[in-house]
Amino acid sequence: MDKIEQDKTGMFRPAWFSALLKGQLPLGETFWVGNWGTALFHQPLLALLVVLPLPSAVPGVLAVLLACFELALVRAVLIAKPGVPTPVGWRVAGVIVTLAIAALFASFARTLFS
Repeated sequence: MDKIEQDKTGMFRPAWFSALLKGQLPLGETFWVGNWGTALFHQPLLALLVVLPLPSAVPGVLAVLLACFELALVRAVLIAKPGVPTPVGWRVAGVIVTLAIAALFASFARTLFS
């Protein structure tokens, strides 16, 4: 139990992001926390940037960065080792969902820059 608590205290720090994007974390953590854990931070920021009276390029740049992050996360999901025996279909689904999220951010950025 202490090891689990110790592992969780390092989340969302630079070393954790490095391990995440290198695919060194378990597949479940890479997919779930990489996509939705990080969204707890970037989605409120993106929503705030969209409604503030700022040039649309400001949230557009963030959307481009998030699309790039998601593409890096696709690679990490592809190479991450499962923490438990996992059917291949879950990895394929994770890659498809993460690619779809990257496409959504890219589409949003394109809309903001148009």
